[in-house]
Amino acid sequence: MSSESKHESHDYRIKDGGPWANAWKIAAALGVLGLLGAGAGFAQDHKRFAFSYLFAYAVFLTVSLGSLFFVFVQHLTSAGWSVTVRRTAEFFMSALPVFALLFLPIAAGIDELYPWTQDHSAGHAIHASAHTAGEGSHGEAGHGEAGHGEAGHGEAGHGAAQAEHGHAAGPGGHVASVEEIEHALHGEVMHKKSAYLNKTFFFIRAVGYFLIWFFLSQKFFKNSVDQDGTKDLEFTRKNQRLAPGAAGLFALSLTFAVFDWYMALLPQWYSTIFGVQMFSASVVAALSMLTLVTLSLRNTGLTGKAINTEHFHDLGKLLFGFTCFWAYISFSQFFLIWYASIPEETLFFHMRWSDGPWKGVSLAIVALHFVVPFFMLISRNVKRFFDQKILQLGAVLLFCIHIVEMYWLVMPNYAVATHPGLAVEEVARMPEALSFHWLDVACLLGVGGVYLAVVFHRMAKHNLIPVGDPRLDRALHLNNG
Repeated sequence: MSSESKHESHDYRIKDGGPWANAWKIAAALGVLGLLGAGAGFAQDHKRFAFSYLFAYAVFLTVSLGSLFFVFVQHLTSAGWSVTVRRTAEFFMSALPVFALLFLPIAAGIDELYPWTQDHSAGHAIHASAHTAGEGSHGEAGHGEAGHGEAGHGEAGHGAAQAEHGHAAGPGGHVASVEEIEHALHGEVMHKKSAYLNKTFFFIRAVGYFLIWFFLSQKFFKNSVDQDGTKDLEFTRKNQRLAPGAAGLFALSLTFAVFDWYMALLPQWYSTIFGVQMFSASVVAALSMLTLVTLSLRNTGLTGKAINTEHFHDLGKLLFGFTCFWAYISFSQFFLIWYASIPEETLFFHMRWSDGPWKGVSLAIVALHFVVPFFMLISRNVKRFFDQKILQLGAVLLFCIHIVEMYWLVMPNYAVATHPGLAVEEVARMPEALSFHWLDVACLLGVGGVYLAVVFHRMAKHNLIPVGDPRLDRALHLNNG
């Protein structure tokens, strides 16, 4: 019997009564339970709910977007090795439209999350602390005072330079304090950003992102599953023709979406590399989930010999490579902001690296998102032998620390938002700046449960392996040597 007839005769489907048969029901139950808890939390504390929900949304949106990247890159490169594991990524990608529905609580809580939705003076306390951040950056987040060096070239630096002498002349000879100068500069900066940071344009852009993600995810998925029955090569050609445009649309939509939903939590802060940093985190999260699910499918016998050691070897190499890429991009963002020492930029790291509870979390992310996985995954033996147990452990570690990283990204802004009269550095040092809440778990269960219920339901309805793909035979005979 030929290899082609062998894989056609194998039933790559989830069986009734098997360990995966009720996975979507369990996920749905957890999702409903989590959403009910989140709803109860919303009634108690609107603001905490908004931030907890945004954190949970980031965790699973990045998984879905990273999976979309994995899928179109395989078509872009005409990859043969990944055919048998690609379908699992397609399942994770195919549930992207559900995030449009899950976005509704974020849209409803926009005033709780984003200072720029209020009057421009609402963010005064945060901006005023930029002067403090600039002065303190000499030893921690930068190397020059706000009124000197590179920071002096910007508007904020100019204001701080005036304030260096203790006062500046205002209208009618009024002597302006440092806070008044910073307040005026903040209003001017936010006024210039108002053409972009306004509710109407915010929602228009959000609709655009979801339309792009809906089109790409459903087009790639439909072409792939339709090919299972027809074996028509035209479906492969369609996906290959779509892949280059998908790369451009994906890059733009992901970058501006994370600008809008996460960087805009602190509207004074800006980082041109932030989109790339979130992209790298998305791919690491997606590869971690892809590794864990395909290992489970292999271990329960649902994929036969279609997914084997060779595929996990390659998945392990990708996971290792993107972990290093994440570390490179994250360090680049930190180093460039530290070196430039611009007060508006250093605010982000003062919230997370000043002496206080978040500093320990920052150090843990460095250690567990890079140092430990680097040594854990670098060995060829880890990826090929020990029944992939160490690879599995590495994937679990990376996904867990991804959750911590998204929490680290969002929740310091909650502490600042609940202490509007205090400078960022002062808030960052407070013990209550890092306070866990049961709403964090409820929102994580709610968003994750709904998303995974859709993913697992689709897994139960389709082949786990793309049996109609013309490159399947190459994947079945993959040999890394």
